Amino acid sequence: MIDAKTLAAEIKIAATEVGANSKGILSIGRRMRIYAAMIDTQDAERSYRLRISLQEKCVRHVQHLWTASFPNNPSLEDMLTLAHQVVERQVSADRAEIEAHRFFQNLDRAATNPANHRAIMVADAARQLIASTCYRDPYADIDETIEDDDELLPDSLDCSYACACAVAGGMNWRPADEVDVEARRAFWMWYLNDAIPSVLNS
Repeated sequence: MIDAKTLAAEIKIAATEVGANSKGILSIGRRMRIYAAMIDTQDAERSYRLRISLQEKCVRHVQHLWTASFPNNPSLEDMLTLAHQVVERQVSADRAEIEAHRFFQNLDRAATNPANHRAIMVADAARQLIASTCYRDPYADIDETIEDDDELLPDSLDCSYACACAVAGGMNWRPADEVDVEARRAFWMWYLNDAIPSVLNS
């Protein structure tokens, strides 16, 4: 079972953190503690599916930013379909990783246009979603030694963080006056108050 009391406490602390942070940041350390609290210690498969469902919900939440830049490009939706196929064991992890790499690589030219920056971050989030589906261990995405998203390599960002970067228009290290802090804050509040409860209740 999931320890609902511990999870609720972590979410409450996280909401306070986001509200108080001058840049609207939810730290990766706090997110890792939330991920750990969401694990059903008696059901590894459920834990895996909850993790993937939450990540997919994040990508769906920012999908409009992709559509704004690439209205006629279905490849992001293809990645979301691929995620489901991996979860249901219809596509192998090896094949999925190849497809995700190809998807992101095909955006190299588009990524040089600053107008596409937010859409590229959404694409990165989708790539990270696929990477996560390939590891069914409930603890696969959890590393509580990481305290700052900026410690991660560009190709290993957390899916939810990439989505937050998409809405904010930049990563956490960027000065507050260069990004949309309130959009980032709103994303994390949605994540805590709507996305997580929705996934748990589905």
